[in-house]
Amino acid sequence: MFKKHIIVLIGLLIMLIFTGCVNKSPVKEFEQYAKSWQKQEYVDMYEKLSIEDKEAISLEEFVVSYKEFYNNLGIKSIKVEVLTDEKELKDEIEHNDQVTLPFEVNLETLYGEKSYSMDGIVLREEVDGGKEKWSIDWDYNMIFKDMEEGDTIVTRSVTPARGEILDRNNKKIAENSNVIQVGIVPGRLGEMKDEIISDLSSAFDITTEYINSRLELSWVNDDTFVDLIKIPKGQLNVIEKLNNKNNGATYKEIGDRVYPYKEIAAHLTGYLGYPSEDDMKELEPLGFTANDRIGKTGLERIFDEKLRGIPGMKIAMVSASGKEKEIFSEEPVKDGEDLKLTIDIDMQTKLYNQIKNEEGTATSMDYKTGEVMALVSSPSYDPNKFILGISAENLASLQEAEDKPLLNRFTKVYSPGSTFKPITAAIALNEKKIDQNFSIDTRGLQWQKDASWGSYSITRVTDPGGSVNLDKAMIYSDNIFFGRVALEIGEDTFVEKAKDFGIGVDLNIRYGTDKSQLAASDDISSEVLLADTGYGQGQVLVNILNIPKAYSAFVNKGSVVEPKLIMDSEEPKFTNIIDEDIAEKIFNIMIRVVEDSAGTGREARISGKTIAGKTGTAEVGTIENSTTKEELGWFAAIDKSDEQPYITAVMIENVHGRGGSHVAIPLVRKFIESY
Repeated sequence: MFKKHIIVLIGLLIMLIFTGCVNKSPVKEFEQYAKSWQKQEYVDMYEKLSIEDKEAISLEEFVVSYKEFYNNLGIKSIKVEVLTDEKELKDEIEHNDQVTLPFEVNLETLYGEKSYSMDGIVLREEVDGGKEKWSIDWDYNMIFKDMEEGDTIVTRSVTPARGEILDRNNKKIAENSNVIQVGIVPGRLGEMKDEIISDLSSAFDITTEYINSRLELSWVNDDTFVDLIKIPKGQLNVIEKLNNKNNGATYKEIGDRVYPYKEIAAHLTGYLGYPSEDDMKELEPLGFTANDRIGKTGLERIFDEKLRGIPGMKIAMVSASGKEKEIFSEEPVKDGEDLKLTIDIDMQTKLYNQIKNEEGTATSMDYKTGEVMALVSSPSYDPNKFILGISAENLASLQEAEDKPLLNRFTKVYSPGSTFKPITAAIALNEKKIDQNFSIDTRGLQWQKDASWGSYSITRVTDPGGSVNLDKAMIYSDNIFFGRVALEIGEDTFVEKAKDFGIGVDLNIRYGTDKSQLAASDDISSEVLLADTGYGQGQVLVNILNIPKAYSAFVNKGSVVEPKLIMDSEEPKFTNIIDEDIAEKIFNIMIRVVEDSAGTGREARISGKTIAGKTGTAEVGTIENSTTKEELGWFAAIDKSDEQPYITAVMIENVHGRGGSHVAIPLVRKFIESY
């Protein structure tokens, strides 16, 4: 009996020893691992890994791998379910040192639910003291199905193609094209290194110090393409010549924004630049980066949102080599929209060429539609320089230039001088403040109403002699006549009716021009100011486009047309403001300004053309250390033609001592002849 008990005890001891050597069962061990996984208790999970796995990955690496991947995936919950039990695996457990356990993972993520099934392997391992335990055979695919070492989740932004800016005939004014990236492959230079660097320096106006500093960067190898400078395709022959000499001086074509008409349309299009920190607060949530360029000036800036589009967004698991293995979320890219203008770039070119040697601005508008055919500012600049990479020295030169090439003059307002007289006359006639027989008989070159004006008098250039009516006053551009007409109109009527012509209201051309005014704060504060306003002095300020808009009434049966710069489906907008017979009267007088031998605009006569026009010389201030007034020279012309129904206005600065408005007249005439 004692012997029998001994045998039983020995059996129990053997069982205890056996069960103490192998921890739990492989199924229970994996279930414990799964619970830790669900709770994201990565340290506990690591403790259950096999000896070999612990040698291959440290605890820190293990934890970071899970945390980074799951954080990027936006894990909300994890569920792991073993799909078998010990009974089904009894024979495999008893006779094998590894057991395969099918299981299912369900991840609730920021990008939806991700479910997959896979097999896990549990190993029987010998540990210290000859004991055995079950351990998890781990690999990266236990973080996420098919994941491998080096795989990460990345957010990729797909940059949209920027919309292009087109003229009315679909000619590209701002386009997505190619430029030339000049560079060096150091290993090809050989013994000619110093010579080629010197040649590149001379050819592209970059210092040898800059070139050498680029070659000394840490990432540069013998076969590296080291970029130096971007140049327009028109200079390709320069780098090709150097490449033929030594192929270490090389190049490649890259996509970029290109402005093919350069100075001709620079102020119109503007240019692109890199976003500021404030810009990025708006752009970054949309998927743009600090390396994406945005509109900085001109139409590029005003219509930036339309032109730039919306980046595509892709969240994907990517291999170490950059290959996409699984896409979790994808938003398609939306390319920018093209912007079509009313501008005819050929007319734009012709008008710019007329004023390019002056400081000023000019426009030409179709009076039947309001479509702006040309809109220029001079002097100008090449916007491509801002795309290719303008140096600080060149930028400072543009910014500090006395003639201000960066200033967009067609957005500003100026004193119109006598080009305002047709507007004054039209208001006075339409409001019946004068009739067509109104005249004055003032001798001499100066006049004042009475002694209350003190020492101030209106001055005219020419004394026509004797009685002066409206026709004669317009032909001779008589300041005294129009000053007296303004007094007849009166302050309130003048302010209100000038708005009908667009003076004192915004130009809705979707560009952002300064607002014109008849007087500061719509308040003509004195009779002297009222009189001066009648002939376009005083506080009157107009944009270059205000003149074609106002003059359109004289050739559209009394209706002004709204200027239009952006081509769309909207019909022309006309507003009737004066009677048809009055419009015709003013137009016919303006023809005499050009056709009459005494007319101030007689230099604009063109055989076979009916040209109505008005000159203007505006005093705008004093020249330093002189009492002489500085002057602007204006000329505006209506070309009454079915095929070419254009109103052209030109304003030239600094015309004092050069003939005043007579600087502008031949420029307009030559432009009309050119189109």
